[in-house]
Amino acid sequence: MCGIAGFFKKESNRNQINLVLDQMNKSQIHRGPNSTNSYINPSNQVGLIMCRLSILDLELGIQPMTTKDGRYTIIFNGTILNAPSLRKDLEKKNVNFFTNNSDTEVLLQMIINYGIDKLDKLNGSFAFAFFDNHKKTLICARDRFGLAPFYYSWNKNEFLFASELKALLSTGKISNKLNFESLNKYLSLLWVPGPETILNGVKKLPAGHFIKIDINKEKFSINKWWDVEIKNTNFKSLKDISEEIKFTLEQSVKRATLSDVPLACGLSGGLDSQSIVGLLTKNNYKVSTFTMGFDSHEPGDLNEINVSRVASENFKTEHNEMTIGVKEYFKDLDKMIYHLDEPYGGGLPLWHVLKEAGKNFGVILTGLGGDELFGNFGRWTLLEKTNYKVFRNKFHFDTLFFNRKYFFSENLKSKLINKELKSSASKYLKDIIDKNDLTNIRDKIMYLDLKTQLQDEYCNMVNKFSMANQIEARAPFLDNDFTNLIFSISSKIRTSKKDFKYLLRESMKEIIPKQNLNNRKRGFIGLESRKQNFNFKELNNTLFSPNKIKSQNIFNIYYIKKFLKSFEEKGYYKENLGIFTKNYGYKSLWGLIMFQKWYDIFLDKKNNNFQLNL
Repeated sequence: MCGIAGFFKKESNRNQINLVLDQMNKSQIHRGPNSTNSYINPSNQVGLIMCRLSILDLELGIQPMTTKDGRYTIIFNGTILNAPSLRKDLEKKNVNFFTNNSDTEVLLQMIINYGIDKLDKLNGSFAFAFFDNHKKTLICARDRFGLAPFYYSWNKNEFLFASELKALLSTGKISNKLNFESLNKYLSLLWVPGPETILNGVKKLPAGHFIKIDINKEKFSINKWWDVEIKNTNFKSLKDISEEIKFTLEQSVKRATLSDVPLACGLSGGLDSQSIVGLLTKNNYKVSTFTMGFDSHEPGDLNEINVSRVASENFKTEHNEMTIGVKEYFKDLDKMIYHLDEPYGGGLPLWHVLKEAGKNFGVILTGLGGDELFGNFGRWTLLEKTNYKVFRNKFHFDTLFFNRKYFFSENLKSKLINKELKSSASKYLKDIIDKNDLTNIRDKIMYLDLKTQLQDEYCNMVNKFSMANQIEARAPFLDNDFTNLIFSISSKIRTSKKDFKYLLRESMKEIIPKQNLNNRKRGFIGLESRKQNFNFKELNNTLFSPNKIKSQNIFNIYYIKKFLKSFEEKGYYKENLGIFTKNYGYKSLWGLIMFQKWYDIFLDKKNNNFQLNL
């Protein structure tokens, strides 16, 4: 992967464009330390820049890539895993290539020859900008699931875009004003949903969408080129479907090995990572695997080293084990927050795996997407049992789903936040469920998770953490062919109340070691919400001091102090919501802490040169 950025202003000059491009590139140079190059069109209106992490065609795949006639230019972040087959198809059309195996050149020629209509043929991750200097059009697009990030600002006919929000912020051209509607959603979700960001004036291009700008007319538009389609058309026998899943995932895993640099895999005791590693070794790939556990914790949620070792020995991998303590776990916390761009209250253990793997490897395969495709812990069970699809009642939704599955309630946030809010996280989620035309609640929740949490939490976190450590993370479960297959399987077969991942388990039973086949799903959790990590005296004197809360003018100091005091005295906070009492655990407190730390790094003037101290 790489870092891409660009700038358009009809009335501009080369010096101004170069300055803006340089500022953005420096802010995300960690994404591509191997090389940096830029392009400015002859009329000095459009500038493109990229920093490259070399994975394919190390010598010739340099970007920005321009055709010999100078008409077309592209910058691209990601990997097109089916580039070899697409290249063969293009060569049959007498397209000549000057690189050996660059997926960037394949993408360039795909757009030149087929236009934007064939983006659905691209299998992999991508965010790109394609400029036609003859028609004076700029097209920017993002992949199906949002594996590659894309931030942008369109203000007064001036367009900025980059792989990371901090790059836009570095230019001084965008507001650093907090988006309170996004803060509201963050407190419930612990991540910021798109297309908005945590800052006013900056947005995220939604997955499966493209931007088109007519340079001459200064016309800006966004259109959808792909959406999740859950069809429920595959009613084959369980045996046939299991075989189909196994075969299709195997082909996906093979595609994911496309690389000119060394490749590694994460390995836990779960089905997802073991499936990937098992299928690789079945095909005689030499695999290096990485597992992490926490010091002083017995085998279980915080220590999967024993079950991972069973898998490693079975698959005969070159295995790397890490056992870290509390101090080491939080050592890089400020760096993590900086690289994430937006406030994030989720788990952080993947940082350490990627940091270790990134020392010697350029690519790592992950189980990203496996949960969302196979039942996602049965998040649909209560709504299904109570016939939500019939009633679609807000009280019903809030009581049995939103207030149970997410963090801060709308009621508590209305007291905590010092601003009258126009929208809510609850309505945001409910609208997505209600407006899709799926009739089955299991499918509705699957659609919701793929369009929200997968894109804006997990893909964002995995991408930012991997790029910070100069290693590209790939997701075989989100391969086009594999996801298309899963979308075709009836929810009655795809999911089960008793065993949420039974279908994947059934499909992989000949691959995964018998000792590990029935391991329960633990989740890759960390130490963030452990009681011993909270020093309330320090919290009250620093992140939540009266002076700080007052100067921020974001939170109501009375309710913030009440919330913290309850945790200090009881270890929890309880909220009476009528027929339902919501219990807040340390994870909710952690979400507040992470927002305050994010604010210090990005918006507090005293920390505005934080980047230089990393």
